[in-house]
Amino acid sequence: MKIGTLIAAVLLAVVLPGCSSEGAAPAGALKVSSPAFAEGAAIPGKHVCAGQGGQDVSPPLAWSGVPESAQELAIVVDDPDAAGGTYIHWIATGIPATETSVPEGGSPGKVLPGSGGTAGYAGPCPPSGVHHYHFIVYALRGPITPDGDATALHQRIKDAAITSGETVGTWGH
Repeated sequence: MKIGTLIAAVLLAVVLPGCSSEGAAPAGALKVSSPAFAEGAAIPGKHVCAGQGGQDVSPPLAWSGVPESAQELAIVVDDPDAAGGTYIHWIATGIPATETSVPEGGSPGKVLPGSGGTAGYAGPCPPSGVHHYHFIVYALRGPITPDGDATALHQRIKDAAITSGETVGTWGH
């Protein structure tokens, strides 16, 4: 074996283990669930818009796997099936990183305006067909500046995320 090859092999054996991503939180490392609905199942009517017989009450959410380096959490609920592009139903930031759940009807952290322009949970209300609602919890490196429209704010949350996780529910008629 040549000296150069030997040195390269030794360096790989010594340096690569230190470069491992072990301990880093990969995307999707958070586990998110709701006791109100199973993954991929229909969201109970109580949690949909009043126009479709609901009460616009946010469902309870629970999560685990928040990295120690997270400074705070954010929750975003979006509907990528909306006709005009992804519609954001709920944005909450400033949630303490030590939190592990939000109760039904809860208003965690600072609740900001979604795509409809009103701050607060806006339940599913598709005009037709079945839509998929993503309840996403983000572990953030630091606070988010709460300005701009919902889409820009969601992008800033994604950019500041260490990791995230989601559960998906459906609703339609």
